[in-house]
Amino acid sequence: MAVVIGMRTGFELVDGAAPEDVRRGEPLRPGPRVLRSFEDTRRPHTPRPRPLAVRTTPDPAACQVREDSRHPAVRWAVYTVIAIAAAVSLSLLYLYGSGATTVPERTSVVHVQVGDTLWDLAERTAPNSNPEAVVARIKELNNLDTPTITPGQPLIVPDGRTNTD
Repeated sequence: MAVVIGMRTGFELVDGAAPEDVRRGEPLRPGPRVLRSFEDTRRPHTPRPRPLAVRTTPDPAACQVREDSRHPAVRWAVYTVIAIAAAVSLSLLYLYGSGATTVPERTSVVHVQVGDTLWDLAERTAPNSNPEAVVARIKELNNLDTPTITPGQPLIVPDGRTNTD
């Protein structure tokens, strides 16, 4: 039977050792009965420095409770609303910059064809503008109270077409 014996400098694994074979405080001599010696790898005990008995009060600024303790779902909802508002603002800025919201100042006279509507005329004569704004401008230029037009009727319309001469 193998026995592990703890020594002052480590441990020894001894085979068939009787209690009378081991003297207290003395290491076993290497021989047929000592199977293996192990060094003590533990750190020597060093006393820890004791803290001073002086009590200090904590800094009041370090103890403030953080007010922004919202639930993550609420935070994500706020971020989503902000992102949507930014996207809408950017798209409106793009539309304004591209001229899609403006009605052309140049005008021309067109004759209404069979099946034409004010919306069709607006899309055909000012393709890069908002058709709703162009229809309102056509009504204003021609003093129309209703959107009803007749074939052959001459109308003054905003002309947003590019000249390809």
